[in-house]
Amino acid sequence: MPGDLFRRLFDLACERDLGHVLARTLDLVLEESAAERGFVVSLEGGALEVRTARGLDGAEVTGPDMSPSRTVVREAVQQRRPVRVARALETRELAQQASVSRGRLQSILAVPVVDGEGDGAEVVAVVCVDSTRKDAFDAATEAALHELSQPLGRALRHVARVSRLERQARALAERLSTGEDDGVLGSSPVFVAALRAVRRAATADVPVLLLGETGTGKEVLAREVHRRSGRRDGPFVAVNCAALPAELLEAELFGHTAGAFTGATRARAGRFASAEGGTLFLDEVGEMGATAQARFLRALESGELQRVGDDRPVRVDVRVVAATNRDLLAPASGFRSDLYYRLAVVAVRLPPLRERPEDVPLLAEAFCLEAALELGRRVEGISPAARDLLLRHPWQGNVRELKNAIRHATLFCKGAQLEPDDLPEQVRASAGVSASAGRPLVAAAPRTLDELQEAKRAAGLALERAFAARLLEEAGGNVAQAARLAGLSRPAFYDLLSRAELDPAAFRRG
Repeated sequence: MPGDLFRRLFDLACERDLGHVLARTLDLVLEESAAERGFVVSLEGGALEVRTARGLDGAEVTGPDMSPSRTVVREAVQQRRPVRVARALETRELAQQASVSRGRLQSILAVPVVDGEGDGAEVVAVVCVDSTRKDAFDAATEAALHELSQPLGRALRHVARVSRLERQARALAERLSTGEDDGVLGSSPVFVAALRAVRRAATADVPVLLLGETGTGKEVLAREVHRRSGRRDGPFVAVNCAALPAELLEAELFGHTAGAFTGATRARAGRFASAEGGTLFLDEVGEMGATAQARFLRALESGELQRVGDDRPVRVDVRVVAATNRDLLAPASGFRSDLYYRLAVVAVRLPPLRERPEDVPLLAEAFCLEAALELGRRVEGISPAARDLLLRHPWQGNVRELKNAIRHATLFCKGAQLEPDDLPEQVRASAGVSASAGRPLVAAAPRTLDELQEAKRAAGLALERAFAARLLEEAGGNVAQAARLAGLSRPAFYDLLSRAELDPAAFRRG
Protein backbone atom coordinates (compact mmCIF):
# COMPACT_ATOMS: atom_id res chain seq x y z
CA MET A 1 0.00 0.00 0.00
CA PRO A 2 1.39 3.48 -0.77
CA GLY A 3 2.88 5.24 2.23
CA ASP A 4 0.46 8.14 1.70
CA LEU A 5 -2.46 5.85 2.56
CA PHE A 6 -0.79 4.82 5.82
CA ARG A 7 -0.31 8.49 6.72
CA ARG A 8 -3.95 9.25 5.99
CA LEU A 9 -5.07 6.27 8.06
CA PHE A 10 -2.96 7.57 10.94
CA ASP A 11 -4.60 10.97 10.53
CA LEU A 12 -8.01 9.27 10.71
CA ALA A 13 -7.08 7.50 13.95
CA CYS A 14 -6.24 10.86 15.50
CA GLU A 15 -9.70 12.24 14.74
CA ARG A 16 -12.41 12.30 17.41
CA ASP A 17 -15.53 13.00 15.34
CA LEU A 18 -16.84 9.62 14.17
CA GLY A 19 -19.06 11.12 11.46
CA HIS A 20 -16.14 13.02 10.00
CA VAL A 21 -13.94 9.92 10.11
CA LEU A 22 -16.54 7.84 8.25
CA ALA A 23 -16.84 10.49 5.55
CA ARG A 24 -13.05 10.78 5.18
CA THR A 25 -12.81 6.98 5.07
CA LEU A 26 -15.13 6.85 2.08
CA ASP A 27 -13.33 9.65 0.32
CA LEU A 28 -10.10 7.68 0.73
CA VAL A 29 -11.66 4.43 -0.54
CA LEU A 30 -13.43 6.11 -3.48
CA GLU A 31 -10.21 7.77 -4.53
CA GLU A 32 -8.31 4.48 -4.30
CA SER A 33 -10.92 2.43 -6.18
CA ALA A 34 -12.24 5.03 -8.69
CA ALA A 35 -15.77 3.88 -7.81
CA GLU A 36 -18.87 6.01 -8.36
CA ARG A 37 -20.47 5.44 -4.95
CA GLY A 38 -19.29 4.27 -1.57
CA PHE A 39 -20.94 3.10 1.65
CA VAL A 40 -19.86 2.34 5.18
CA VAL A 41 -22.21 -0.28 6.61
CA SER A 42 -22.10 -1.06 10.34
CA LEU A 43 -23.27 -4.22 12.07
CA GLU A 44 -25.72 -3.30 14.81
CA GLY A 45 -26.75 -6.47 16.66
CA GLY A 46 -26.41 -8.46 13.44
CA ALA A 47 -28.45 -5.95 11.41
CA LEU A 48 -26.87 -3.91 8.63
CA GLU A 49 -27.09 -0.14 8.94
CA VAL A 50 -25.74 2.34 6.41
CA ARG A 51 -23.79 4.89 8.41
CA THR A 52 -22.37 6.98 5.55
CA ALA A 53 -22.91 7.10 1.79
CA ARG A 54 -20.92 9.31 -0.62
CA GLY A 55 -20.34 9.79 -4.32
CA LEU A 56 -17.08 10.23 -6.18
CA ASP A 57 -17.52 14.02 -6.06
CA GLY A 58 -17.64 13.90 -2.23
CA ALA A 59 -21.37 14.63 -2.09
CA GLU A 60 -23.54 12.64 0.30
CA VAL A 61 -25.78 10.01 -1.26
CA THR A 62 -29.33 10.22 0.12
CA GLY A 63 -32.84 8.96 -0.51
CA PRO A 64 -33.52 5.79 -2.53
CA ASP A 65 -29.91 5.74 -3.79
CA MET A 66 -28.58 5.29 -0.25
CA SER A 67 -28.64 1.51 -0.56
CA PRO A 68 -25.77 -0.83 -1.38
CA SER A 69 -26.27 -4.45 -2.40
CA ARG A 70 -27.04 -6.06 0.95
CA THR A 71 -26.54 -9.53 -0.55
CA VAL A 72 -22.94 -8.74 -1.41
CA VAL A 73 -22.37 -6.98 1.92
CA ARG A 74 -23.72 -9.95 3.91
CA GLU A 75 -21.56 -12.36 1.90
CA ALA A 76 -18.48 -10.27 2.77
CA VAL A 77 -19.41 -10.43 6.46
CA GLN A 78 -20.01 -14.18 6.39
CA GLN A 79 -16.85 -15.02 4.43
CA ARG A 80 -14.75 -12.40 6.28
CA ARG A 81 -13.01 -11.51 3.02
CA PRO A 82 -13.65 -9.15 0.08
CA VAL A 83 -16.40 -10.03 -2.39
CA ARG A 84 -15.99 -8.68 -5.94
CA VAL A 85 -18.72 -8.71 -8.61
CA ALA A 86 -17.78 -7.74 -12.19
CA ARG A 87 -21.20 -7.82 -13.94
CA ALA A 88 -24.07 -7.67 -11.47
CA LEU A 89 -26.82 -7.11 -14.07
CA GLU A 90 -25.81 -10.37 -15.75
CA THR A 91 -26.20 -12.28 -12.47
CA ARG A 92 -29.83 -13.37 -11.99
CA GLU A 93 -29.90 -13.11 -8.20
CA LEU A 94 -28.32 -9.64 -8.12
CA ALA A 95 -30.15 -8.25 -11.17
CA GLN A 96 -33.45 -8.78 -9.34
CA GLN A 97 -32.39 -6.56 -6.43
CA ALA A 98 -33.84 -3.06 -6.47
CA SER A 99 -30.53 -1.54 -5.34
CA VAL A 100 -28.78 -3.06 -8.38
CA SER A 101 -31.47 -2.67 -11.04
CA ARG A 102 -32.45 0.87 -10.08
CA GLY A 103 -28.87 2.10 -10.17
CA ARG A 104 -27.96 -0.02 -13.22
CA LEU A 105 -24.99 -1.29 -11.20
CA GLN A 106 -22.46 -3.62 -12.71
CA SER A 107 -19.36 -3.65 -10.53
CA ILE A 108 -19.59 -4.14 -6.74
CA LEU A 109 -16.76 -4.59 -4.25
CA ALA A 110 -17.50 -5.20 -0.54
CA VAL A 111 -14.59 -5.30 1.89
CA PRO A 112 -15.08 -6.33 5.55
CA VAL A 113 -13.39 -3.94 7.99
CA VAL A 114 -11.75 -6.07 10.67
CA ASP A 115 -10.60 -5.17 14.18
CA GLY A 116 -8.11 -7.66 15.63
CA GLU A 117 -6.15 -10.57 14.24
CA GLY A 118 -6.60 -14.30 13.74
CA ASP A 119 -9.58 -16.07 15.30
CA GLY A 120 -10.21 -13.11 17.59
CA ALA A 121 -10.72 -10.70 14.68
CA GLU A 122 -14.14 -9.09 14.55
CA VAL A 123 -15.91 -7.59 11.54
CA VAL A 124 -16.94 -4.13 12.72
CA ALA A 125 -18.16 -2.71 9.40
CA VAL A 126 -18.17 -3.24 5.65
CA VAL A 127 -16.97 -0.76 3.06
CA CYS A 128 -18.90 -1.27 -0.18
CA VAL A 129 -18.19 0.55 -3.45
CA ASP A 130 -19.98 0.18 -6.77
CA SER A 131 -20.03 1.44 -10.35
CA THR A 132 -22.18 1.34 -13.44
CA ARG A 133 -19.12 0.24 -15.43
CA LYS A 134 -18.40 -3.42 -16.07
CA ASP A 135 -15.20 -4.86 -14.60
CA ALA A 136 -14.51 -1.57 -12.80
CA PHE A 137 -12.55 -3.20 -9.99
CA ASP A 138 -9.61 -5.44 -10.70
CA ALA A 139 -7.67 -7.78 -8.41
CA ALA A 140 -5.17 -5.05 -7.57
CA THR A 141 -7.94 -2.74 -6.33
CA GLU A 142 -9.43 -5.57 -4.27
CA ALA A 143 -6.03 -6.33 -2.75
CA ALA A 144 -5.39 -2.67 -1.95
CA LEU A 145 -8.73 -2.25 -0.16
CA HIS A 146 -8.29 -5.57 1.61
CA GLU A 147 -4.92 -4.33 2.88
CA LEU A 148 -6.72 -1.27 4.24
CA SER A 149 -9.16 -3.44 6.17
CA GLN A 150 -7.29 -4.08 9.39
CA PRO A 151 -5.72 -0.63 9.99
CA LEU A 152 -9.03 0.96 9.00
CA GLY A 153 -10.82 -1.29 11.49
CA ARG A 154 -8.50 -0.23 14.29
CA ALA A 155 -8.94 3.43 13.38
CA LEU A 156 -12.73 3.20 13.27
CA ARG A 157 -12.95 1.24 16.54
CA HIS A 158 -10.59 3.69 18.28
CA VAL A 159 -12.52 6.74 17.13
CA ALA A 160 -15.86 5.12 18.03
CA ARG A 161 -14.60 4.35 21.55
CA VAL A 162 -13.19 7.83 22.09
CA SER A 163 -16.38 9.40 20.78
CA ARG A 164 -18.56 7.20 23.01
CA LEU A 165 -16.43 7.86 26.10
CA GLU A 166 -16.52 11.59 25.50
CA ARG A 167 -20.33 11.51 25.11
CA GLN A 168 -20.64 9.52 28.32
CA ALA A 169 -18.26 11.85 30.13
CA ARG A 170 -20.22 14.90 29.00
CA ALA A 171 -23.53 13.30 29.98
CA LEU A 172 -22.21 12.35 33.41
CA ALA A 173 -20.60 15.76 33.92
CA GLU A 174 -23.89 17.46 33.03
CA ARG A 175 -25.79 15.24 35.42
CA LEU A 176 -23.34 15.80 38.26
CA SER A 177 -23.27 19.56 37.72
CA THR A 178 -27.04 20.11 37.83
CA GLY A 179 -28.77 21.33 40.93
CA GLU A 180 -30.70 18.10 41.16
CA ASP A 181 -27.74 15.76 41.50
CA ASP A 182 -24.68 17.70 42.68
CA GLY A 183 -22.60 14.54 42.54
CA VAL A 184 -25.16 12.33 44.31
CA LEU A 185 -26.33 9.36 42.26
CA GLY A 186 -29.38 7.24 43.02
CA SER A 187 -32.98 6.89 41.88
CA SER A 188 -34.41 4.22 44.19
CA PRO A 189 -37.34 5.38 46.34
CA VAL A 190 -35.55 4.76 49.67
CA PHE A 191 -32.47 6.70 48.57
CA VAL A 192 -34.49 9.54 47.05
CA ALA A 193 -36.43 9.87 50.33
CA ALA A 194 -33.18 10.13 52.31
CA LEU A 195 -31.78 12.63 49.82
CA ARG A 196 -34.87 14.80 50.07
CA ALA A 197 -34.61 14.81 53.86
CA VAL A 198 -30.94 15.80 53.68
CA ARG A 199 -31.63 18.61 51.24
CA ARG A 200 -34.47 19.96 53.33
CA ALA A 201 -32.30 19.84 56.46
CA ALA A 202 -29.52 21.67 54.61
CA THR A 203 -31.56 24.87 54.45
CA ALA A 204 -31.83 25.10 58.28
CA ASP A 205 -28.64 25.82 60.20
CA VAL A 206 -29.05 22.92 62.64
CA PRO A 207 -26.98 19.80 63.40
CA VAL A 208 -27.64 16.75 61.21
CA LEU A 209 -26.97 13.14 62.18
CA LEU A 210 -26.51 10.66 59.34
CA LEU A 211 -27.17 7.04 60.28
CA GLY A 212 -26.11 4.09 58.17
CA GLU A 213 -23.73 1.25 57.59
CA THR A 214 -20.13 1.85 56.62
CA GLY A 215 -19.74 2.67 52.96
CA THR A 216 -23.27 3.96 52.36
CA GLY A 217 -22.05 7.41 51.35
CA LYS A 218 -22.49 9.38 54.55
CA GLU A 219 -19.68 11.80 53.72
CA VAL A 220 -21.15 12.39 50.26
CA LEU A 221 -24.44 13.36 51.89
CA ALA A 222 -22.63 15.47 54.48
CA ARG A 223 -21.05 17.42 51.65
CA GLU A 224 -24.50 17.74 50.11
CA VAL A 225 -25.73 19.37 53.32
CA HIS A 226 -22.82 21.82 53.21
CA ARG A 227 -23.20 22.52 49.48
CA ARG A 228 -26.88 23.41 49.81
CA SER A 229 -26.57 25.42 53.01
CA GLY A 230 -25.90 29.09 53.62
CA ARG A 231 -22.36 28.06 54.61
CA ARG A 232 -21.47 26.73 51.17
CA ASP A 233 -18.74 29.36 50.73
CA GLY A 234 -17.12 28.38 54.03
CA PRO A 235 -14.78 25.42 54.66
CA PHE A 236 -15.90 21.79 54.85
CA VAL A 237 -13.71 19.98 57.38
CA ALA A 238 -13.97 16.19 57.84
CA VAL A 239 -12.68 14.23 60.84
CA ASN A 240 -12.80 10.44 61.23
CA CYS A 241 -13.26 9.89 64.97
CA ALA A 242 -12.36 6.20 64.66
CA ALA A 243 -8.93 6.93 63.15
CA LEU A 244 -7.39 8.52 66.26
CA PRO A 245 -6.93 7.43 69.89
CA ALA A 246 -9.13 9.32 72.37
CA GLU A 247 -6.36 11.56 73.72
CA LEU A 248 -5.26 12.62 70.22
CA LEU A 249 -8.82 13.06 68.99
CA GLU A 250 -9.48 15.79 71.59
CA ALA A 251 -6.39 17.71 70.50
CA GLU A 252 -7.26 17.18 66.82
CA LEU A 253 -10.79 18.48 67.28
CA PHE A 254 -10.40 21.28 69.79
CA GLY A 255 -6.75 22.21 69.35
CA HIS A 256 -4.08 22.49 72.05
CA THR A 257 -1.56 24.81 73.53
CA ALA A 258 2.19 24.32 73.29
CA GLY A 259 3.31 21.83 75.92
CA ALA A 260 -0.22 20.60 76.67
CA PHE A 261 1.02 17.01 76.34
CA THR A 262 4.12 15.13 75.25
CA GLY A 263 4.91 15.99 71.64
CA ALA A 264 2.84 19.20 71.58
CA THR A 265 5.76 21.43 70.67
CA ARG A 266 3.58 24.21 69.35
CA ALA A 267 0.00 25.46 69.66
CA ARG A 268 -2.62 24.22 67.24
CA ALA A 269 -6.07 25.66 66.51
CA GLY A 270 -7.81 22.30 65.85
CA ARG A 271 -10.36 21.15 63.29
CA PHE A 272 -13.29 22.83 65.03
CA ALA A 273 -11.66 26.25 64.63
CA SER A 274 -10.58 25.39 61.07
CA ALA A 275 -14.25 24.94 60.13
CA GLU A 276 -15.13 28.49 61.26
CA GLY A 277 -18.02 29.78 59.15
CA GLY A 278 -18.48 26.40 57.50
CA THR A 279 -19.29 22.77 58.27
CA LEU A 280 -17.52 20.25 60.51
CA PHE A 281 -18.21 16.63 59.53
CA LEU A 282 -17.55 14.06 62.26
CA ASP A 283 -17.52 10.56 60.80
CA GLU A 284 -17.97 7.61 63.20
CA VAL A 285 -18.87 10.03 66.01
CA GLY A 286 -19.79 7.04 68.19
CA GLU A 287 -16.06 6.34 68.65
CA MET A 288 -15.58 9.60 70.54
CA GLY A 289 -14.40 9.15 74.14
CA ALA A 290 -16.19 10.44 77.24
CA THR A 291 -14.01 13.53 77.76
CA ALA A 292 -14.23 14.54 74.12
CA GLN A 293 -18.00 14.07 74.25
CA ALA A 294 -18.24 16.49 77.18
CA ARG A 295 -16.15 19.11 75.37
CA PHE A 296 -18.14 18.57 72.20
CA LEU A 297 -21.50 18.98 73.96
CA ARG A 298 -20.37 22.25 75.48
CA ALA A 299 -19.24 23.55 72.10
CA LEU A 300 -22.60 22.68 70.57
CA GLU A 301 -24.64 24.25 73.35
CA SER A 302 -22.59 27.40 74.00
CA GLY A 303 -20.77 27.96 70.75
CA GLU A 304 -17.52 27.96 72.72
CA LEU A 305 -14.70 25.46 72.91
CA GLN A 306 -11.60 25.04 75.02
CA ARG A 307 -8.30 23.93 73.59
CA VAL A 308 -6.47 21.16 75.45
CA GLY A 309 -4.24 22.83 78.04
CA ASP A 310 -6.08 26.16 77.91
CA ASP A 311 -8.71 27.51 80.31
CA ARG A 312 -9.86 30.32 78.05
CA PRO A 313 -12.94 29.63 75.90
CA VAL A 314 -12.88 30.39 72.18
CA ARG A 315 -16.01 31.39 70.26
CA VAL A 316 -16.77 29.32 67.17
CA ASP A 317 -19.42 29.52 64.45
CA VAL A 318 -19.60 26.03 62.99
CA ARG A 319 -22.35 23.76 61.75
CA VAL A 320 -21.91 20.13 62.75
CA VAL A 321 -22.89 17.14 60.63
CA ALA A 322 -22.16 13.81 62.31
CA ALA A 323 -22.35 10.23 61.07
CA THR A 324 -22.31 6.81 62.68
CA ASN A 325 -22.88 3.16 61.85
CA ARG A 326 -23.70 2.33 65.50
CA ASP A 327 -26.81 2.53 67.68
CA LEU A 328 -25.78 5.48 69.85
CA LEU A 329 -28.74 5.06 72.21
CA ALA A 330 -27.81 1.49 73.12
CA PRO A 331 -26.56 1.32 76.76
CA ALA A 332 -23.38 -0.45 75.65
CA SER A 333 -22.48 2.30 73.19
CA GLY A 334 -21.05 4.58 75.88
CA PHE A 335 -22.48 7.58 74.06
CA ARG A 336 -24.15 10.38 76.00
CA SER A 337 -27.87 10.57 75.33
CA ASP A 338 -27.90 14.37 75.79
CA LEU A 339 -25.22 14.69 73.11
CA TYR A 340 -27.15 12.34 70.85
CA TYR A 341 -30.30 14.44 71.00
CA ARG A 342 -28.28 17.61 70.50
CA LEU A 343 -26.77 16.11 67.33
CA ALA A 344 -29.95 14.49 66.06
CA VAL A 345 -32.01 17.64 65.51
CA VAL A 346 -32.39 16.11 62.08
CA ALA A 347 -31.55 12.40 61.84
CA VAL A 348 -31.49 10.77 58.41
CA ARG A 349 -30.97 7.06 57.79
CA LEU A 350 -29.04 6.15 54.65
CA PRO A 351 -30.17 2.83 53.18
CA PRO A 352 -27.56 0.13 52.55
CA LEU A 353 -26.97 -0.81 48.92
CA ARG A 354 -28.86 -4.09 49.29
CA GLU A 355 -32.04 -2.05 49.95
CA ARG A 356 -31.55 -0.05 46.74
CA PRO A 357 -30.52 -2.68 44.13
CA GLU A 358 -31.92 -0.60 41.28
CA ASP A 359 -29.14 1.91 41.94
CA VAL A 360 -26.35 -0.65 41.47
CA PRO A 361 -26.20 -0.41 37.63
CA LEU A 362 -26.37 3.40 37.72
CA LEU A 363 -23.58 3.68 40.28
CA ALA A 364 -21.50 0.99 38.59
CA GLU A 365 -21.65 2.71 35.18
CA ALA A 366 -20.69 6.05 36.74
CA PHE A 367 -17.78 4.47 38.64
CA CYS A 368 -16.69 2.64 35.48
CA LEU A 369 -16.57 5.85 33.45
CA GLU A 370 -14.79 7.67 36.26
CA ALA A 371 -12.19 4.90 36.60
CA ALA A 372 -11.68 4.62 32.83
CA LEU A 373 -10.94 8.32 32.53
CA GLU A 374 -8.71 8.34 35.61
CA LEU A 375 -6.77 5.17 34.73
CA GLY A 376 -6.59 5.87 31.00
CA ARG A 377 -8.44 2.67 30.07
CA ARG A 378 -10.60 2.25 26.95
CA VAL A 379 -13.61 0.82 28.73
CA GLU A 380 -17.03 1.80 27.45
CA GLY A 381 -19.34 0.18 29.97
CA ILE A 382 -20.43 -3.02 31.66
CA SER A 383 -21.61 -6.15 29.88
CA PRO A 384 -25.03 -7.64 30.74
CA ALA A 385 -23.35 -10.72 32.27
CA ALA A 386 -21.15 -8.60 34.55
CA ARG A 387 -24.10 -6.40 35.46
CA ASP A 388 -26.03 -9.52 36.49
CA LEU A 389 -23.21 -10.52 38.86
CA LEU A 390 -23.16 -7.03 40.36
CA LEU A 391 -26.88 -7.26 41.04
CA ARG A 392 -26.49 -10.64 42.76
CA HIS A 393 -23.62 -9.62 45.05
CA PRO A 394 -24.69 -8.70 48.64
CA TRP A 395 -22.40 -5.61 48.90
CA GLN A 396 -21.73 -5.72 52.63
CA GLY A 397 -19.31 -2.84 52.04
CA ASN A 398 -22.05 -0.89 50.26
CA VAL A 399 -21.19 1.86 47.77
CA ARG A 400 -17.52 1.94 48.77
CA GLU A 401 -17.14 -1.77 48.02
CA LEU A 402 -18.93 -1.35 44.68
CA LYS A 403 -16.65 1.53 43.70
CA ASN A 404 -13.53 -0.46 44.59
CA ALA A 405 -14.82 -3.50 42.68
CA ILE A 406 -15.44 -1.43 39.55
CA ARG A 407 -12.02 0.23 39.78
CA HIS A 408 -10.44 -3.25 40.06
CA ALA A 409 -12.43 -4.49 37.05
CA THR A 410 -11.62 -1.42 34.96
CA LEU A 411 -7.91 -1.79 35.67
CA PHE A 412 -7.85 -5.45 34.58
CA CYS A 413 -10.40 -5.20 31.75
CA LYS A 414 -9.04 -6.45 28.43
CA GLY A 415 -11.96 -5.53 26.17
CA ALA A 416 -14.38 -2.71 25.48
CA GLN A 417 -16.69 -3.69 28.35
CA LEU A 418 -16.28 -5.03 31.86
CA GLU A 419 -16.89 -8.78 31.79
CA PRO A 420 -17.49 -11.21 34.69
CA ASP A 421 -13.84 -12.34 34.66
CA ASP A 422 -12.71 -8.74 35.21
CA LEU A 423 -14.60 -8.43 38.50
CA PRO A 424 -12.91 -9.24 41.84
CA GLU A 425 -13.01 -12.91 42.77
CA GLN A 426 -15.25 -12.27 45.78
CA VAL A 427 -17.92 -10.72 43.55
CA ARG A 428 -17.79 -13.68 41.17
CA ALA A 429 -17.77 -16.21 44.02
CA SER A 430 -20.81 -14.67 45.70
CA ALA A 431 -22.93 -15.02 42.58
CA GLY A 432 -23.96 -18.50 43.69
CA VAL A 433 -24.64 -17.42 47.29
CA SER A 434 -27.76 -15.51 48.27
CA ALA A 435 -28.12 -13.36 51.37
CA SER A 436 -31.90 -13.36 51.09
CA ALA A 437 -34.03 -15.76 53.07
CA GLY A 438 -36.11 -18.19 51.12
CA ARG A 439 -33.69 -18.41 48.17
CA PRO A 440 -31.48 -21.42 47.42
CA LEU A 441 -27.89 -21.02 48.56
CA VAL A 442 -26.57 -22.06 45.16
CA ALA A 443 -27.73 -21.23 41.67
CA ALA A 444 -28.02 -24.91 40.69
CA ALA A 445 -27.96 -28.15 42.64
CA PRO A 446 -24.64 -30.02 42.41
CA ARG A 447 -24.75 -33.13 40.24
CA THR A 448 -21.79 -34.99 41.70
CA LEU A 449 -20.01 -35.31 45.03
CA ASP A 450 -17.07 -33.35 43.63
CA GLU A 451 -19.41 -30.53 42.59
CA LEU A 452 -20.99 -30.56 46.04
CA GLN A 453 -17.59 -30.27 47.74
CA GLU A 454 -16.58 -27.43 45.40
CA ALA A 455 -19.87 -25.60 46.03
CA LYS A 456 -19.38 -25.94 49.80
CA ARG A 457 -15.83 -24.63 49.50
CA ALA A 458 -16.91 -21.65 47.36
CA ALA A 459 -19.84 -20.83 49.69
CA GLY A 460 -17.62 -21.02 52.76
CA LEU A 461 -15.00 -18.81 51.12
CA ALA A 462 -17.63 -16.26 50.11
CA LEU A 463 -18.95 -16.11 53.69
CA GLU A 464 -15.42 -15.74 55.10
CA ARG A 465 -14.71 -12.98 52.60
CA ALA A 466 -17.92 -11.14 53.42
CA PHE A 467 -17.17 -11.47 57.15
CA ALA A 468 -13.63 -10.14 56.78
CA ALA A 469 -14.72 -7.34 54.43
CA ARG A 470 -17.35 -6.14 56.92
CA LEU A 471 -14.81 -6.07 59.75
CA LEU A 472 -12.28 -4.20 57.62
CA GLU A 473 -14.96 -1.70 56.64
CA GLU A 474 -15.85 -1.11 60.29
CA ALA A 475 -12.18 -0.79 61.24
CA GLY A 476 -11.32 1.46 58.30
CA GLY A 477 -8.70 -1.02 57.11
CA ASN A 478 -6.99 -1.25 60.52
CA VAL A 479 -6.04 -4.94 60.77
CA ALA A 480 -5.43 -4.90 64.52
CA GLN A 481 -8.84 -3.37 65.21
CA ALA A 482 -10.57 -5.73 62.74
CA ALA A 483 -8.90 -8.73 64.42
CA ARG A 484 -10.17 -7.57 67.83
CA LEU A 485 -13.70 -7.22 66.43
CA ALA A 486 -13.44 -10.73 65.02
CA GLY A 487 -12.10 -12.17 68.28
CA LEU A 488 -9.02 -13.45 66.48
CA SER A 489 -5.30 -12.94 66.87
CA ARG A 490 -3.61 -10.82 64.24
CA PRO A 491 -1.86 -13.83 62.63
CA ALA A 492 -5.17 -15.70 62.46
CA PHE A 493 -6.88 -12.69 60.92
CA TYR A 494 -4.07 -12.34 58.38
CA ASP A 495 -4.65 -16.00 57.46
CA LEU A 496 -8.32 -15.16 56.92
CA LEU A 497 -7.38 -12.19 54.71
CA SER A 498 -5.03 -14.40 52.70
CA ARG A 499 -7.78 -16.96 52.04
CA ALA A 500 -10.26 -14.22 51.21
CA GLU A 501 -7.74 -12.41 48.97
CA LEU A 502 -8.56 -9.07 50.60
CA ASP A 503 -6.19 -6.11 50.83
CA PRO A 504 -6.69 -4.01 53.98
CA ALA A 505 -5.41 -0.94 52.12
CA ALA A 506 -8.55 -0.96 49.95
CA PHE A 507 -10.66 -0.29 53.05
CA ARG A 508 -8.63 2.57 54.50
CA ARG A 509 -10.47 5.83 54.58
CA GLY A 510 -9.09 8.96 53.02
